[in-house]
Amino acid sequence: MSILSQIIDDANMKNITKEFSRLGDKCYLDNAGAALYPESLLRKINEDLLNSVYMNPHSDKYTKDCVDQIRYLILNHFNTDSSNYSVIFTSGATQSMKLVLEAFQFHNETNNKGCGSFVYLRDNHTSAIGLREIAKMRDVDVLHVSKDEFLDSLITSEQMENNWEEQQNHSGNTLFVYPAQSNFNGFKYPINCIDKIKNGCLNTQMKKHLCDVDCNWYIMLDVASYVGTSKLDLSVTRPDFICMSFYKIFGYPTGLGALLVKNSSANLLSQKKYFGGGTVDIVLSTEDFHIKRQTLHERFEDGTIPFLSVILLKHCFDTIYNLIPKSNNIMDVISYHTFYLAKDLYEQLLHLKHVNGSKAIMFYMDSDFTDIHKQGGIVTFNIMREDGSYIGYAEFQHMAELFNIHIRTGCFCNAGTCQRHLKLSNKELKELYKSGHKCGDEIDLVKGQPTGAIRVSFGYYNTFEDVDKVVAMITNCFVKTKPVTPKRQLISIEGNLKLPTGKLLKTSNINIMIDKTVDSVPRYDEQEFEITLMEIAIFPIKSCGAFKPQSWKVGHKGFEYDREWMIIRENGVCLTQKQNTYMCMILPDINLEEKCMVLNFKGMTSIKIPLDPLASKYTELSLCQSKVCTDIVKGYDCGDDVANWISEALGISFLRLIKQSDDHERVRKKNLDEKQTLLSLSNQAQFLLINRATVKWLQDRISDPSFVDDLPSVTDRFRGNLVIDMKKELVESEWKLVIIDGHEFKVENQCSRCQMVCIDQKTGEKTVEPLRTISKEFGALKFGIYLSFIGHKSKNCVLRTKSQVVVKM
Repeated sequence: MSILSQIIDDANMKNITKEFSRLGDKCYLDNAGAALYPESLLRKINEDLLNSVYMNPHSDKYTKDCVDQIRYLILNHFNTDSSNYSVIFTSGATQSMKLVLEAFQFHNETNNKGCGSFVYLRDNHTSAIGLREIAKMRDVDVLHVSKDEFLDSLITSEQMENNWEEQQNHSGNTLFVYPAQSNFNGFKYPINCIDKIKNGCLNTQMKKHLCDVDCNWYIMLDVASYVGTSKLDLSVTRPDFICMSFYKIFGYPTGLGALLVKNSSANLLSQKKYFGGGTVDIVLSTEDFHIKRQTLHERFEDGTIPFLSVILLKHCFDTIYNLIPKSNNIMDVISYHTFYLAKDLYEQLLHLKHVNGSKAIMFYMDSDFTDIHKQGGIVTFNIMREDGSYIGYAEFQHMAELFNIHIRTGCFCNAGTCQRHLKLSNKELKELYKSGHKCGDEIDLVKGQPTGAIRVSFGYYNTFEDVDKVVAMITNCFVKTKPVTPKRQLISIEGNLKLPTGKLLKTSNINIMIDKTVDSVPRYDEQEFEITLMEIAIFPIKSCGAFKPQSWKVGHKGFEYDREWMIIRENGVCLTQKQNTYMCMILPDINLEEKCMVLNFKGMTSIKIPLDPLASKYTELSLCQSKVCTDIVKGYDCGDDVANWISEALGISFLRLIKQSDDHERVRKKNLDEKQTLLSLSNQAQFLLINRATVKWLQDRISDPSFVDDLPSVTDRFRGNLVIDMKKELVESEWKLVIIDGHEFKVENQCSRCQMVCIDQKTGEKTVEPLRTISKEFGALKFGIYLSFIGHKSKNCVLRTKSQVVVKM
């Protein structure tokens, strides 16, 4: 019988998973990004808020006492108390680190120049690396060390004779920041090495860069990624400053973190300049005079803290302590549980090979899962095809979403570790940026090499079923061989906090990059084809159904009325078929004679709205804005009647229909030296062209017997404005210019596809095809070409079906 966890028995594990029933069949594997909150936590919070009165702690002693009680709970959770550490509430780990850099005393009072250093590990989160900008303004040396330099220094350093606690007479202070656990791949850095760092084990690195080594060392530990699934015992490990965010542990509340300061190091935070409400004993408004409070947290918590969020942390601690079965420390239970889940996934992927014997997975790990003290519950990797080429992480994410799997992809705001594993030089990264690649975009491959990776991170609510879902998706979509499932059995960690000895897992050539661009699509020499424009499709409302006239006018943003309306939620966010697949069943019909658009939906009475907002009762709302592909869009609200109609049709309350303002100019993003092209609410370009021959070619290669769409239905899934018919397939990617009845269109690029092509445009039902076959056949999620209108013979450009199409390559 299969088990859910190797550490937590099935009964307790099922009790935990019930707390997250809202996930349904969704598999959540981004615990490193944000933990999920259990349902019972919300019930406790709701009950507390409904039955209690909490006031500003600056004026209400009871509320202040409740806040102080939370400080005690936090310190107790980390096995320390207020005699050793102080708790300062912040907005999160990022603000905690920033606060330390702004207040840290790098220079001794007797020598304010030329001393003091800020040292950071290159593999830090971006929030830690950004501290160097503050350090530079503080007139101190800034030095970065690599992972190997740091670890080697810990191994080879000789202990200094004097005890570091007594070293207080140096000319300056050095602050070193590093993560307890890498948020990129879960590697755990040593946290039991504080004495070695304070005794100057990194001085050799300082000397290499001619930095002053006559300094006292202080350590700031970023535990944001670590404390969500690992035990931090501050009676054993005693950094000077500890930075964390509570949503990483409990999933709630967001926007709340803490800075833990070792009391013996509190005097180093003497350079704080700004003071807010509640942080001073006296202040004069007419004279430059004030005295800050003596209690550390009172001195640093400017203004009123988010006291409701702070007080509700009590329920966060209570809930997780009640959910996790008592065995040693609950964080040990969570640590081992998530470690074994990640180890199981790692082993399955490690042995995953293609039918030709080539390996399918490229890992980006710094540990092989043989020691829980060196590895957390995270697995980071990319997938390779049979020929050794890479599958882009964006393509993987689109497929994962089809299988209801939520996984983080990219570089995860950890540029140093990402760069190291992908073996990209600074020059190469700058070239990628120059060519248009930015953090967070979907440019996942450049010249065949990945720009990021796939990260699976586990929480206490995950089970082996989640592991199996990921492996099943990978083998279903990318690797046609069966994985080897590791042996799973319930084990006890009672009294044994060391990982049972297991077979050493070795990976070879873990960082090899294959500089190979794969193009599985046949290429054709320039030649003439007999091509006909068979279909024109207008999509007046973004993500809704098509209107298919026999002829239509081209405007300055594309086809007139194409994607000029959009549906937004109550919070102003644009709604698409990714969130509600039934949008495709809202069918518009544009009547130019009556100057109106009629909306139809099965089972409902049609509704009519005018095309011209200025000649109607539309009301322009200055704050009516939404985002489309990162652009802020201003529009007109189309009124309550159509809003209620759409809300009823889609089963979502408080939807609104917005029409793009005529004076709002949205342009296609391109290189600065290229001419700007105006867009409506379309994603990338004015027109999307689909070759029906290529659709037929793709349809013939879909092997899933449950996929029974006919050719017109498959074509509709790609939502093209222009559908052409010809005898040749797969040639359109080579075109540079398309001429339809004498009107010229520039080919911009190929269309990147997502899971929307898996939505049946007649029924709204979601399938895995045809995206899976696109990935298999093309090696990238590209299908169809984008066009921009560049000129025509007559002033009024009208395209007609059955027109001749000429192309240039």
